[in-house]
Amino acid sequence: MSPLLLSLHPRTTLHDEQGLLTAHHRWGRTTLGPHTPPLAEALHALVAGPTAIHGMADRLRATARRAGLPPEPQLALLHGSLERLAHSVRRHATTGSRRLATAEPLAPEAAPRPGPAPAPDTPLTLDRAAHLRLVDDRLALESPRSRFRLRLEDPRVATLLALLARPASRAELAGRCGDLTEDAVAAVLSLLYSTGFAHPADDAGHDGTGHPAGHDGTGHPAGHDGTGHGDAGHGGAGLPPGWTFHELLAYDGSRAGPRDRPYGPVFPLRATEPPAPPVAPPPDGRVIPLSRPDLDRLSREDRPFTDVLESRTSRRAYGEHPLTIEQLAEFLYRAARVRTLLGAHPEDDRPYAITSRPYPSAGSAYELELYAAVHRCHGLARGLYHYDPLGHTLTALPGGPEAVDRLLREAAAATGGAPPPDVHLTLVSRVKRLSWKYAAHAYALTLKNTGVLLQTLCLVATAMGLSGCPVGGGDSETPVRAFDLAPYTEIPVGAFLLGSAPTPR
Repeated sequence: MSPLLLSLHPRTTLHDEQGLLTAHHRWGRTTLGPHTPPLAEALHALVAGPTAIHGMADRLRATARRAGLPPEPQLALLHGSLERLAHSVRRHATTGSRRLATAEPLAPEAAPRPGPAPAPDTPLTLDRAAHLRLVDDRLALESPRSRFRLRLEDPRVATLLALLARPASRAELAGRCGDLTEDAVAAVLSLLYSTGFAHPADDAGHDGTGHPAGHDGTGHPAGHDGTGHGDAGHGGAGLPPGWTFHELLAYDGSRAGPRDRPYGPVFPLRATEPPAPPVAPPPDGRVIPLSRPDLDRLSREDRPFTDVLESRTSRRAYGEHPLTIEQLAEFLYRAARVRTLLGAHPEDDRPYAITSRPYPSAGSAYELELYAAVHRCHGLARGLYHYDPLGHTLTALPGGPEAVDRLLREAAAATGGAPPPDVHLTLVSRVKRLSWKYAAHAYALTLKNTGVLLQTLCLVATAMGLSGCPVGGGDSETPVRAFDLAPYTEIPVGAFLLGSAPTPR
């Protein structure tokens, strides 16, 4: 048996549509050519299961002769059909009757790397974005730079992958992979190379150590969109310049990416649990009502929007006199209060209640909560608080001065040792408000919502003549401990430093 076999994805079906052979597949339908017995028989064999391409070609020639058709045009039709169905062709590396690994395309643009495989003595190395994870109780190799998934169907393939952490030739790998023959190693390497998981170690700009690899000649990383998604061949093994593995993976996860996973507003948790409430219930504790500003007066007296926008800047210096509770109340009301609360509307495909607030939010989910560590604020004791945007109140939380100090130290570290703000606001995402509706990219959406809210906080602080500074980093565990947040359910995603402005000289 040939060590490399092909098959069509099980969800592929073939049809005779007005004399044309048409494939219906996960991504739609593709017309392949005239519906002739040789072509139909060959492709039906691929639907039935893994088939050696050389054996299939021999059978196609025999079928063509029996049908009185010239074999070579039929063979050209077959190769053309396989090219057009590249997004649905699975490739299998085998040894004897045992399957070693299967490469499955994950997107309609998936296509194997063009050109011949490297020579046997060419050292290959693993793509620096490749990683193993469990998929359906089996290890699978994935990479944000490949639109294929390689399923490991024999544990010996994992040994081969480990050896490819450093450049190695086919003969070297065969000598170190136990009882895998060189032909079997060659089949796996061919699979890895054609699907973009392995690269020649001497590719331009790559030295086999994971340093940045080749470009496309325009100053951009190889691949038409900057991440190598054009096809399975995208330069060398190194990561694109300026990218880390985790950022590349996060970027890929925030887009449609591999199409075998749910993506978009598909309500993945709708059948198993109710949506989180549109406004988080206030925690237990002493409730502090906040004053409400006169918006009509503010609309008349506020600085013009263009002036606010053009003068916005991060200010890390604070006035001699502290922020007042009235200023904090106005700031929170203008930036983050609930303006309206609307119930669920299942008939409009909105099976969850929503709110309206002064800033936009994906799906009107408004998953972000504001927690405050008050350092100095006239009319409000030093301590930790939660803001209720519906009732426009603060709730005092447990936690001594040391919790406030820890958050202030985080702020100082993030702002180059700037003095402590009057109030340190932590933005916390109730991420399930998003993941109940959106699959695959809820975390990416909450980061975008965080940016929107931070900009709103900046503009309101500028309009009010206060000092404000957004903070994007920090230790996630510090606010989790300070505010007693539920891990992976309430996640810190940003911070904002607020205080009175220094008196102009």
